Amino acid sequence: MNPLTFWREELRHLIPRGFVRRDQGDGLLISDYPRRGGTEEITAALAAADFTVRLENGLAYVDGSLQKYRALAAALTLEAPRMTDENLFLYALGDRLLRYGGEVTEENLPLLRLTLKTMDGGDINALTRLLSPACAEAQRKQIGLPKAAGLLIFQALWEWERSDSPC
Repeated sequence: MNPLTFWREELRHLIPRGFVRRDQGDGLLISDYPRRGGTEEITAALAAADFTVRLENGLAYVDGSLQKYRALAAALTLEAPRMTDENLFLYALGDRLLRYGGEVTEENLPLLRLTLKTMDGGDINALTRLLSPACAEAQRKQIGLPKAAGLLIFQALWEWERSDSPC
């Protein structure tokens, strides 16, 4: 199961009213709870649960703190999928991140966030299409790649393999 699902469930308990959706921009999740009242209390509860919040135009842009992402990375386990012709490119990318990736840092958080959001969308082709250029851009900028992204890729491949979903 995508770790973003667990965060969304956690947020459901902290945000009693309104929606919580994947942000289509650079953030992770978005909610309309500021339009429904109790903004200060909810924002404080989110901060206490290690979420960051940016309020703008009646919306809350919610993300995990660096510590929350590091805890997520520490909780990930390696589920090794089979390498097939259909998943070869993504498998190789995941393997490369596992071998050469490092700790989660502020600099590589956008890549990990992109991985989570893309996994949440459930499209293996989107993982291939979006992550490869994002990794290349990070390397051009000399930003270390997060090993956790490789673990997430392998998790996604393993889950899709078990569900018999075509790549």
